[in-house]
Amino acid sequence: MLRYIKHHLASEQGVEFYGMFSLLIFVLFFIFVLIRITKMKKSTIEELGQLPFSTEDINNQKENL
Repeated sequence: MLRYIKHHLASEQGVEFYGMFSLLIFVLFFIFVLIRITKMKKSTIEELGQLPFSTEDINNQKENL
């Protein structure tokens, strides 16, 4: 299957653009996420870090049943 795809892609002109474009999108997204994380407030990071361990939500769910 890979040989079939590779053969058809090799016959196309400008196919190397797709690889560079996808790499560029990945790098830009990664940079965006890093910038967003570094600018995030410390309190927000701590709140998100404790989210899976929050006992208030578990207690509220038990009371609603």
